[in-house]
Amino acid sequence: MGKKSLEIAGPNVDKNTGMLHRAYAFEMQASHFFQYIANNIEGLGVLFEDFFGERAKEEQGHAAQLNDRLTQLGANPTDDPAEWAAESGVGKVESRKYLSLRSSLEKSLELERFAIGLYNDLAKATKDNDHGTYQLALKLLTDELEDEQTIEDILTRLEIKDERQKAAA
Repeated sequence: MGKKSLEIAGPNVDKNTGMLHRAYAFEMQASHFFQYIANNIEGLGVLFEDFFGERAKEEQGHAAQLNDRLTQLGANPTDDPAEWAAESGVGKVESRKYLSLRSSLEKSLELERFAIGLYNDLAKATKDNDHGTYQLALKLLTDELEDEQTIEDILTRLEIKDERQKAAA
C-alpha cells in the first residue's frame, strides 16, 4: 500500500474503497456473463460470439485496473465468486437465461448501464479529493459509455431488420 496514495485519497478512503470493491465485483460478474454468452450463445447469435468474447476481455481488464487501485489503497477485492452478486449490487445475473442474440444484447445493455451508474457515482465521490480513483473512474466510465452506444446501435439494426421483414410479409 502506498502511503502517499492513501494520504491523497483523503478522509473518504473507506467509502471510496467500498465503491471500488463494488465495481470490482460487478466487473467480475460482467466478465463471466460475457464469456458465458460467447461460449454458449445460440442461433444467429453465434455470429456475435467474438463480440461477447471481446466484452469479456474488456471487463476482465477493468477488474484488473480496479484491483490495482484497491491494492494501492491497501485493500484486496474478494476472491469469492459467490460474493460478487451481493457485493456488486446487481444480484444474480443468470447468464444461461440470455442465450438468444436479442436477450443477450438486452441484458448486456442493462449491465452496461449499471456500470455507467457505478462509475459516474465513483467519479462524483472522488472528483475533488482522490485523483487516482477519479481518473480511473473517468476512464472506465468512458469505456462503458462507448459499449452502451455500440450495443444500442446493434439493437437498432436488429429492429430495422425486424421491421423490414414484417413489411415484406
